[in-house]
Amino acid sequence: MRLLNSKTNKYLSIILLITSFFIFLIFYFLNNLNNSNNLLNNLENSLTTTKNLFEEQKRYALSLAILLSEDKEIVNSFLNENRQQTFEIVNRKIKTLKQLQDSNFEVQIHNKNLTTFLRSWDINIKDVPLASFRQGLVKVKEEKKPIVSIELGKRLNIKAISPIIINNEYVGSIEAIIDFEYLSKELKKKGYKLFVLLDKKYLNIANDLEANEKISNYILVNKTKINFLKDLDLENLKDYGYISNKEHSFAYFSYYDLQNNHLGYILTAIKNNKHININNSYDYETVNISSEVKIK
Repeated sequence: MRLLNSKTNKYLSIILLITSFFIFLIFYFLNNLNNSNNLLNNLENSLTTTKNLFEEQKRYALSLAILLSEDKEIVNSFLNENRQQTFEIVNRKIKTLKQLQDSNFEVQIHNKNLTTFLRSWDINIKDVPLASFRQGLVKVKEEKKPIVSIELGKRLNIKAISPIIINNEYVGSIEAIIDFEYLSKELKKKGYKLFVLLDKKYLNIANDLEANEKISNYILVNKTKINFLKDLDLENLKDYGYISNKEHSFAYFSYYDLQNNHLGYILTAIKNNKHININNSYDYETVNISSEVKIK
């Protein structure tokens, strides 16, 4: 009888141990699943927030370009080819308009032949030929309509261009140029870090970025610390998705030029406190997704 009780107790102990082990596994699995779901939700929020802010800045830049191209004071001084006067007027307008939003922007005015008439940051620069590498300028001249995009020049910026039309004739254009610092500040307020990566093969155009930090096949465009991106597999990214290293998780998406050439990636980072490994990548063509995701 004692032997039977001993065996029964032994079996009960084994069953209890196995049951406890499986309960622990289930709890561990559910906890990890919950942490992963929370991380994905946070990353999806950061992705949506970043895209919306980029679209907001593009609309802002476009509004500035259109407003300036219709400013009679600027247009008259441009038509009179008075560069000094135009320089003073443009910078006065910039100072006033900056009060509407704490965002720096610069202005470039182009001649009819798509050379530089004036740059707001340096009056000495003029007559620079732009048609060979500025797709947006060519498009605006051909279509006589304003456009906005993330465009390559000597730098990479959000560029909005609006034509100057006199008697239905294109006589030049005005460009509002916004960098990524305002976006970085706004995302930082929400707990995110912004990284704008440009494929190094475009450095022959964006030569002002030559000295910027590089990682893998990309160069970091905006002012931030590149070490946040260490240990990321940047060579196998698709059009958009999520990726992690030990310290941070990132939502990312591609951006393209006006001819649909892939320029690089925009990443937003959040803390990866649970050290969860995530690597979800998607192609635009394989997912039913709005074209607004494809940033230009």
